Amino acid sequence: MKWKSVLRPRLRLVTIAGALVIPAVVWAQAQTAQVIAVRAGRVFDPRSGTNVTNQVVLITSERISDAGPADRVQIPAGARVIDLSQATVLPGLIDGHLHLTDAAGGLQHQMMVALYSATQSLNAGFTTQVVMGSHGGGYADVELRKAIESRLVRGPRLLVAGPVLDITTPGNDTFPLDFKPFRPNIVANGPEAMRAAVRELAHYGVDHIKMTTTGPFVFKPNGDMVNQALPSLEELKAAVDEAHRRGLFVATHSYGGDGLKWALEAGVDDIQHAVAADDADIKMFLQKNLPVTATILDMRQDEPGDLRRFAPHSRWRLMEQTWKKMLAAGVRLGFGSGAAPPPGRVFNQACNCSHGVQAEMFPIFVQWGATPVYTLRMATTVNAAIIRMQDSVGTIEKGKYADLIAVAGDPLQDITEMQRVTFVMKGGEVVRNDVAARAMSSR
Repeated sequence: MKWKSVLRPRLRLVTIAGALVIPAVVWAQAQTAQVIAVRAGRVFDPRSGTNVTNQVVLITSERISDAGPADRVQIPAGARVIDLSQATVLPGLIDGHLHLTDAAGGLQHQMMVALYSATQSLNAGFTTQVVMGSHGGGYADVELRKAIESRLVRGPRLLVAGPVLDITTPGNDTFPLDFKPFRPNIVANGPEAMRAAVRELAHYGVDHIKMTTTGPFVFKPNGDMVNQALPSLEELKAAVDEAHRRGLFVATHSYGGDGLKWALEAGVDDIQHAVAADDADIKMFLQKNLPVTATILDMRQDEPGDLRRFAPHSRWRLMEQTWKKMLAAGVRLGFGSGAAPPPGRVFNQACNCSHGVQAEMFPIFVQWGATPVYTLRMATTVNAAIIRMQDSVGTIEKGKYADLIAVAGDPLQDITEMQRVTFVMKGGEVVRNDVAARAMSSR
């Protein structure tokens, strides 16, 4: 009779799992080809940098079937109408750098953390999220992407990297050999090992490769940051070549120094951070038309409100200086937050970078000299091009995914409006509609 006592808990677990999955399946089957019509008071067009008024957006399944002035786009009979006539409608936002998991908890916990994190950012208007490393979560981001794509769970559009690709260093490979399955990153040493690691990542279904090219840093008395270069130039070239052969783009964690310069020489596709980029680096960004995604949420523990304000130098201050120089030079700047899973920790280092607060970056960039239009383009058309999805996301036009968000006011006049998203649609599905809730409560 012992087997019964073992079997019953397992049956209960299966029943619970079934209860979770069946509603999702029913929800997926309930999606029909009914036309949805969105009446928009204002629509932000990233290409022109203006708001166009009195618009209608028609949606069939997950794509936009038409969009334009209300006197041209006719709403078909039987369409479901969503009234956003008092709001500004924008393309769904793209966060070009975030993390959904960390090294805490088991695999089941990681999956729940990943879904929670992604949902928080989705509700804030980030319908497309680029995961730049699982930080100890293995391939949880890949599995979550599959679950979302199969409509098992609701979530954002994900592009995922799986584990970060590193070499052996004290900072990047802290686990002993006996704990290899729990290492936060994939560790490879030598060009051929790099190629093998890229093949492994590709085999398990990543969308891009994330590498670390700079490691621990220190500040000199004059404020200059000194970075430790990690992979050799030969290792970087091998990894980039193998990734490109497999159709994967390569993004690198590169602060400055030789690690950044070697990443540029190796032909990577996107530089993340570039905190200590010098004038020569900025010149190379321009020559190669290479984008830089400078995260700042994950550096807010260095801002003046923190104890680090007593330090003579900080990443926050250096990032501000470098970002302003890149902006003035005309470097293509992407929007990436560095958001981390709750409680806002990256590798057990506290940061004020929880999911769902990414829009707090918009006014910071404006304070640093960008226009509201520029910052909105960073999170729409610029990021869409960086991730090679410019034909599918980034603007509101026929044929693209029906990823729409709305705010009550005009972010071109007050960029903080982006922190008060009231409506989110991803792929034709309404994720959040506080506008309708307010309308009902006012009746």
